[in-house]
Amino acid sequence: MAKRKKKRRAAVTAVSDQVNVVEAGQPKSKQEKTADKFRVEYAYVIKDLRTIFILAGIMFALLIILNLFLN
Repeated sequence: MAKRKKKRRAAVTAVSDQVNVVEAGQPKSKQEKTADKFRVEYAYVIKDLRTIFILAGIMFALLIILNLFLN
């Protein structure tokens, strides 16, 4: 018969208590926190959307100008 190998168990580490640190000053409302988080996380999306809208406006204006000259 083949030898059985013992499985090693992962070492268990003690979990330390985490302490929440509160910043000094007026506490922000939950809506303000999510708005700030939204601005930070999606800043690149807003920048890209602004660029797309500007380009679309330029192209639309170009179509109107071409229509006036060609008619």
